[in-house]
Amino acid sequence: MSKSKLKPMFIAFAKEAFRNKLEVFFTLFFPMLFLILFGFFFSGSGGYSKSKLGLFQSGTMDIKPIIEESGAWSVTIYETRDKLLEAVSGGEVLLGVTFDGTGIEYSYREGDLSQRSTITMAQSSISAAVEKRINDAKTVIVLEKIPETAGRTTATDADYTMSGVIAISILSAGMFSVISVFGRYRKRGVLKRFKITPVKPMTFILGSTLTRFLVSFVSILLIILVSKLLFKTTFQIDWPIFLISVISSTLGMMALGLFLTLIFKNPETADSAASILMVIMIFLAGIYFPLAFLPDYLRVVSMFMPVKYVGELMRHSLGIELLPVMNFVLINLVLSLCGIALLYFTGRRYLKAS
Repeated sequence: MSKSKLKPMFIAFAKEAFRNKLEVFFTLFFPMLFLILFGFFFSGSGGYSKSKLGLFQSGTMDIKPIIEESGAWSVTIYETRDKLLEAVSGGEVLLGVTFDGTGIEYSYREGDLSQRSTITMAQSSISAAVEKRINDAKTVIVLEKIPETAGRTTATDADYTMSGVIAISILSAGMFSVISVFGRYRKRGVLKRFKITPVKPMTFILGSTLTRFLVSFVSILLIILVSKLLFKTTFQIDWPIFLISVISSTLGMMALGLFLTLIFKNPETADSAASILMVIMIFLAGIYFPLAFLPDYLRVVSMFMPVKYVGELMRHSLGIELLPVMNFVLINLVLSLCGIALLYFTGRRYLKAS
C-alpha cells in the first residue's frame, strides 16, 4: 500500500466528512444536544435532596435537633398548629409534626402514593428517635456509613449520563458515516467509477476508516470538555484503555452501519432504519439509566444491542464502572473483529475490480 495515496485519500474523506451537514449533525451536534438536555436534567441530582418537614411544638422539650440529626429532613418551625396545617395542605412541607411534650401527631396530604413510603418511614424513625431521647435509652447498635464505588471515582448521575452521550456519539460517528459513504457513493455510482482508478480498495477503506476515527475523537473530546465545564463531571480517564475502547467501539458501530447498507439498498432507507435503531438502543441498552430499571424481558433484549457494550467500555475507561479484564478484552475483540470483517467484505463486494 502506498502511503502517498493513503494521505490524500484520508484528507479528501476528512474534508468530505466535515462538509457533509447531515453527518456533522449526527456526529457532533446530535450527541451535544443530548449532552445539554440530559446534563441539565441530571446536573442537580448528584447530591441528596432533603425533604421538607414542618414542626409545631408546645412542650418544654425541643425535638427539632432530634429530627435533624438523621440528616434526612429540612425542618421548618411554625408558630401555631393552624399555620402548620396550612403549610401541609398547600404542599409547602411533605410532613407536619405536632409535639406537645407527651405525644406526636403527624399531618400529611393523602393521595400522593409516590411519597407514602417516605412518610411512613419518617413517622417510624421520628417516633423512635423522640421516644429514645425521652426515655434516655442507650444506643446498642451503631450504624456506620462506608461509601463504596463501582469504579475509580464516585460517579454522579450526570457522570453516568455523560458516558452515555459519548457512547451515542461513537454510535453516530460509526454507523451513520459508513451509511453515508457506502450507501450514498454506491447510489451515485462513485464506487463503480472508483474501480477503474489505480487506488487499491484497501486504501479507500483505510482512508474512510481513519476519517471516522478522527471524527469520533473530535466529538468525544468536545463532549468531555463541555461536560467538565458545564456539569463538573468527575471522570478519571485511563487514556490507553480509553483509546483502545474508542477505536474498537467505532469499528463495531461501523460494522452495524455496514450491515444496514447490505440489507437496505437505498441509503435513505438505511438512514431511517439506523435512526429508528438508535432510538431503540438509547432507551433499551442502558445508555442513560441502569438496566436494572428495565423489566426482565427487556434486559434480555438489551443483551443483543451492540451499543450496550460500547456504553460499558466507556464507563470502564472513564472510571465510572469497572469491568473484569476478560470482559473488557472480549468486548473489544468482538467489536474490532466485526468491524474489520465487514469492512473487508464490503470492500471486496463494492470496490474490487471485476
